[in-house]
Amino acid sequence: MISYEWLIEKGIGETRAALLADDDTIVQARIETDTPCLRAGSVIDVRLADGINATGRTMATTDKGDPVWVASVPRSLTKGSLLRVEIIRETVIERGIVKPPHARPALPDTALKDGLSLEMRAKASGYPVSYQQNHQPDRLEKAGWSEIIEQARSGDMDFAGGRLRMALTPALTLFDIDGHLAALDLALKGTEATARAITLFGVGGSIGIDIPGLSGKSDRQQVAECLDRHLPAPFERTGVNGFGFLQIIRQKKRPSLPEQIASHPIEHETRQLLRQACRAKGAGKRVLTASHFVIECLKRHPEWLDALSRSTAAEIILKAEPMRPIYQGDVGVEFPSF
Repeated sequence: MISYEWLIEKGIGETRAALLADDDTIVQARIETDTPCLRAGSVIDVRLADGINATGRTMATTDKGDPVWVASVPRSLTKGSLLRVEIIRETVIERGIVKPPHARPALPDTALKDGLSLEMRAKASGYPVSYQQNHQPDRLEKAGWSEIIEQARSGDMDFAGGRLRMALTPALTLFDIDGHLAALDLALKGTEATARAITLFGVGGSIGIDIPGLSGKSDRQQVAECLDRHLPAPFERTGVNGFGFLQIIRQKKRPSLPEQIASHPIEHETRQLLRQACRAKGAGKRVLTASHFVIECLKRHPEWLDALSRSTAAEIILKAEPMRPIYQGDVGVEFPSF
């Protein structure tokens, strides 16, 4: 039987966590930023406002004035009424459009509380939890953390005999299977790879898989059964239709890792550069060379630079190169060690 372990790294500006199998394969990759948010599971009081959306949810506001969509509001309540609710889905940002949290009325006598952090969820999972410090060997990197982050950023994932391409759309997360194998073999291996990616990145909500070349009902049924074997429950799905499309619905409590990166790409790449700087070996000044946008982000977060200086006991120098892509930052050390 496979055993699992959560490995957590508390970085500058974010916490990283990976669920590792006993062969050090990353099964789940998660990031939680230090930016305050209404976490799933939080219980708060909101005040009802005007507006009902197409799904029947009612607009409400928190004590800070932030919007929340509330489902199943009792008809006896009117605008201005106070209602205690539970957050069931965190804020999602799609192509710059902020979609407020979703909530539902809390059960009677439910106390106010904050939702669980990433670290707390890992501890509540029942799996052992380990922590990684900057001065320790980088188990995350050894397990392929950077490659997984790149897959989440680009949407491209290779598997034996083919490639999976993931696209984020306002309607769903789409996985397209492509490759040079025979049609059924490609479909089965691509579907298994899709199930792994959904689990790895924490993809929820509406998900589509485009499966090429299936010619008969028997082949389509085999592919559907393959998904059932490899994607952990609970979820709902359609069959594979005649056009090779299969749709999945999974509970969505928070943005997936690719959605997190896509919604704040500059901040994400800035924090990755800080991780690189924390682990750079050697002594003396650290020179962070990166895109102008990344350098400006660092200047907007002096607390991040202070934390880096404390962690490395070094002076931090910032160098902007306007022509660099945001995801190509470098760290130089005055007296490097090898």
